[in-house]
Amino acid sequence: RVDQLQIHSIDGLKGHKSQRLAHLTLGYITMAYVWNQGDKDVREVLPKNIAVPYCELSEKLGLPPILVYADCVLANWKKKDPSGPMTYENMDVLFWFPGGDCCKGFFLVSLLVEIAAASAIKVIPDLFKAVKNEDQNALQKALRYIASSLKQARKEFEKMHKYVDPNTFYNVLRIYLSGWKNSSKLPKGLKYEGFSDTPREYAGGSAAQSSIFQCFDVLLGIQQKSGEESAARFLQEMRKYMPPAHREFLLSLESGPSVREFVLSKGDIELQADYNECVKAMVSLRNYHLEIVSKYIVRPSCQ
Repeated sequence: RVDQLQIHSIDGLKGHKSQRLAHLTLGYITMAYVWNQGDKDVREVLPKNIAVPYCELSEKLGLPPILVYADCVLANWKKKDPSGPMTYENMDVLFWFPGGDCCKGFFLVSLLVEIAAASAIKVIPDLFKAVKNEDQNALQKALRYIASSLKQARKEFEKMHKYVDPNTFYNVLRIYLSGWKNSSKLPKGLKYEGFSDTPREYAGGSAAQSSIFQCFDVLLGIQQKSGEESAARFLQEMRKYMPPAHREFLLSLESGPSVREFVLSKGDIELQADYNECVKAMVSLRNYHLEIVSKYIVRPSCQ
């Protein structure tokens, strides 16, 4: 059916929302076409009727022509009752892969984690203002709000166990999220017919493409330890898969005042405790993510 589709112009996509929805749609079609029936009969060439509008739209949006986290998590949802709350029970995904409710669970729980953590973004101006004015009380209030939001995100993450089956995720859904960079199935990458003569390599969707967690790394001055340069390089690489506005936001935070240096300079035990609570909440969230990776990828791969 993909081979029979007509080439559609992207000129009719007016507005950011419709363009992002089209990027999500073309991303789903592309992943399903390339990986076909679960990585059997893998396609090395994306036909021009999909490749041309997908690449043109991707350039317009500043995103790569592959399904990214900003597509399948941030843009792939709707409310069942438009006037109701953004809860799992009142939400659904727009597009599905094979795997049934596992697909819905994986994307919606990831979104709920994002929503919980993102609530802390609104206090960032207060945080910077407090550092600039050397207002410890305002800074502590902002830090406590951030720590609370990150702890709520960790709590939302626990729903993954309820809604996502490890074997279904590993053996079915995971395959359709795979990319064509360092891929044994597509060692040269994917050729986008009608747009590029040489195959291109892109990484698959990953939580590392989430801007919210890199946001708090930057804000709190959290850096990779020496000897972990590859992890730092990987996180920088993943920024290329974020919407341009998200990348610019991270750069703007990097140019802001250092919260960590301010806290250290004051030598105030209570202030340091509030800062450390934010760092602990980030560590807890990251460690929990590692547990999820172990349960849903590492252990099933050994069976």
